[in-house]
Formats: sequence, C-alpha cells, structure tokens
Amino acid sequence: MKRLLLSCLLLVMTASSFAQNVSINATGVIPDTSAMLDISSVNSGLLIPRMTSTQRDSIILPANALQLYNTTTKALNIYNHNRWEAIPSEFEASNLVHVASLADLPIPVGNAITLDSSKMYIFSGIVNISPNYLNLKGAGLRGISTSKDGVMSSVAGGILRSSSVNVFIADFAVIPLSASTKAYDFADNSGTHFCNIFSGSSVVEIGIPSLGVGQISGFKATTIEKNYWACADGVKVTGTVGKFCSSLNFITGIAAGAGIEFLTSAVISDIDLSNNYFIYTGQTGVKVDAGAIIDNGRMTTNMFRGVAANITGIDSYTWGWQMISNTGIPNSRAFCFQYMTNNPTATAIASSNTFYKIAGSTTTVNARKFSSESNKMTYTGKSGITGKVSIIIGAKAAANSSDYSIAIAKNGIVITAPVASMAPATNNQSFQISLITEVDLSTNDYIEVFVKSNNSNSTSLLIEEMQFRITD
Repeated sequence: MKRLLLSCLLLVMTASSFAQNVSINATGVIPDTSAMLDISSVNSGLLIPRMTSTQRDSIILPANALQLYNTTTKALNIYNHNRWEAIPSEFEASNLVHVASLADLPIPVGNAITLDSSKMYIFSGIVNISPNYLNLKGAGLRGISTSKDGVMSSVAGGILRSSSVNVFIADFAVIPLSASTKAYDFADNSGTHFCNIFSGSSVVEIGIPSLGVGQISGFKATTIEKNYWACADGVKVTGTVGKFCSSLNFITGIAAGAGIEFLTSAVISDIDLSNNYFIYTGQTGVKVDAGAIIDNGRMTTNMFRGVAANITGIDSYTWGWQMISNTGIPNSRAFCFQYMTNNPTATAIASSNTFYKIAGSTTTVNARKFSSESNKMTYTGKSGITGKVSIIIGAKAAANSSDYSIAIAKNGIVITAPVASMAPATNNQSFQISLITEVDLSTNDYIEVFVKSNNSNSTSLLIEEMQFRITD
C-alpha cells in the first residue's frame, strides 16, 4: 500500500514538474502544442458543471470566462466582467432550421412542403425537392454561400409560393427543372405585406428552358435587389401594388418574354428601376402592357445591351414617368416649340397700356409633356417644373412713335415682370422684340404670349413672325 501511494505521488510530481501540455485520450497521442489541455474522443464529449440559476449565483468571486450549463434556463452561461451572460443556441434562440437535404424539411403533402412561419430556413447546397414546391407561409429563406445554396424542382408552377404573407429571401438560388416550372409565385391580396428578394437570390436554368422568374402580385412594397437571373423569362408584376423596386440586378438569358414586365391588370403607385443590367439578344428589357395603371415611374442608369427593345409600352415622355441616364433612352424632358411665319391675322389693340393675346395660327414643331394650340402651351406632365421660356416676335410698326412690349400670361393672367420692350419706331418700320424668362408650371397650367402698346396708339398690330418655346 505504501509502495502504491509513493508511485502515485511520483506520477503527480512528474506531471507537475515536466508537462507543459496535457492530453486526455485513449490512444496515447501527445497533446497539440498550442493547447494546454487536449481532449480527444470519438464516442464521448466534455461535460461541464451543471447547476440552477440559484446555485450559479452562489458562486463566490467567479472568474472571468468561468463557464457552466444553467439547468434553469437550459443555456450555456459564461461569466463576463461582473455578470453572467447566456451563450445563445443558434437553433433555439434564433429559430433557425438548417437544411442540407429534403429530409430536413417538413413532409410534403400533395407536393406542398409547408414551412413553419416562425422559422428561418438556412440552406446548405442546392436541395432537389422535386416534384414538390415550398409553401413559405411567412417563413424566411436564405443560403450561406451566394448562388450555391437553394432549391431545384421540376414541379409545375412556382417552386416558391406564398399567399398574403411577408416574403423574405436572401442568398437563395432557385433552379427550375422543367418547361412548366417558374421560380416564384408570390401574391398578396391585402396590400399590407412586403416582398423582399435580396442579394444573391439567383434564378438560373441549367439547360432546360423554363417559365423563368415567375410572378409577383400585390404587396405594399416589393424590393428585388442585387440578384442574377439567367432564364428564359423575367419577372411579371401584377395586382394592386404600393411600390415596386428593382435595383442592381443582372438579367440575362431572356428568350421568350421581358426582363421586367408589368401586366395588364397591374395597378401600381410607384415603380423605381435603377442600375439594372439587361443583356440578351432580342426580346424586351422593360415592358408595360396596355391597361396597366402606373401613377409614378422612375428609371435611372439602367443598362441595355443586345436587347431588341429597351422599353415598350412607355417612353421618356409617358405621363408620370421620369427616365435619366438609361442606355439608348432619351432623358425625360418637358419642352414645346411653336412658330408662325407670314401670319395674316392682326392682333386687335383696343386701348394702350393693356396686354392682348397675340392672334394668329402657330405651327408646332415638337411637344413633349405639353399640348399645343395656337399661341398656347399646356403642361401635361405630372411633376411640377420650372420652364425656361423664349419668345421672339417680328412685326412692322403700325404708326409713327409706335412702342410695344411683350409678356407671357399664365392661365390667362399676364405676368407683368419681366416684360420686353422696343424703342419707338416710325410707321411701317420693322422691329423685333425678344423675351427670355422662367415660369413655374404644374399639371394643366398653360402659357400664352401677349402684346401691348405703350403709347396712345391703339391701331391693330400685325405680328408676322413669332417663335415661342419652353423647356424644363
């Protein structure tokens, strides 16, 4: 007995004196040099102290980094600068579900895999769910690695579907595997939910033409941002929509439709398309079908390459739309130009120092966001503008000492400053008067050119030539 105790004492002394690292294993492998304690096993784990919250709080002067398992809260605890903190479980605290195969998802019922609305499903790799589809039910979907995580399916219709719930997808690829398959079929009839398809949510075909990206209907707001589509058809938008935003998306492979299409039944408050890249041969970039109602639309710095028609159903001057710096699309502007030459109609001047509208028929050269009548331009754009107005008239003095001024009138009321005047002229002397000014215009405001005599001459004045233009 004494000999055994001596041997144990010598063993402890040896370990204390010479061991810089300690290993615990069943094979005799030496410890890793970077670890003070190296534990290895293929059939056991490390079991740390377990106690209730009351027992934990009774520990005297706990050291920073002291760890235990709290049986009251069922969580790992660590002591950190004068307080105990819980180490959350990724699965329990965040309601995450990790998916690496079909077996990790709920059991399909009639080809529908209905997800738990309280969960976020994290996919690792591309999971083939054929011949089924995912009914999101408000659950979120995301991948870990952009374009490498997601689902594929040969189901007829949408692979991802939802009805009257919020939609959230990020870094989640969808691969349609048949000609009757599309990536999305999302609808919101209430107009109270949001559809967010964020960074890296690709729709890619792998040699099998499909129905493409699919359809999004309704939603208070839809945001599609930083995604890649390589498929035969793009996204189709319909229903009553608050806001639809597509930004920084790379769209290619379109062969049977448009990159972004707003269907006949769409009623949309606001559309914002910016920095999208459309690159494919033939077909249309952005299409607005006849009957679609859009209150406000904006296209900014979108690029088109090889596309047969950059836009159809709208142009830079469509009411409610603003287009700026898009490839091959003129910037939206409001302008109008009209003129008259050899005008035979004299302007009656009943009394001096009173403005009268210049009479005669004008010819309209161009009108964008304006309607044009003889000596009248009506602004038809949706957003207010400040228009730069330029007027030149040419005439002959009707009597000696003739002296005239011109001004513009807005909605029939002469704007008395600024005006442009001439020096007194002799009878039948030719003269010109020019006026450059600015005027603020809202929808249906109109402007006209007026003239007055500045002396007692009240003889009618024949203005033979006039150039009248406005541009924003």
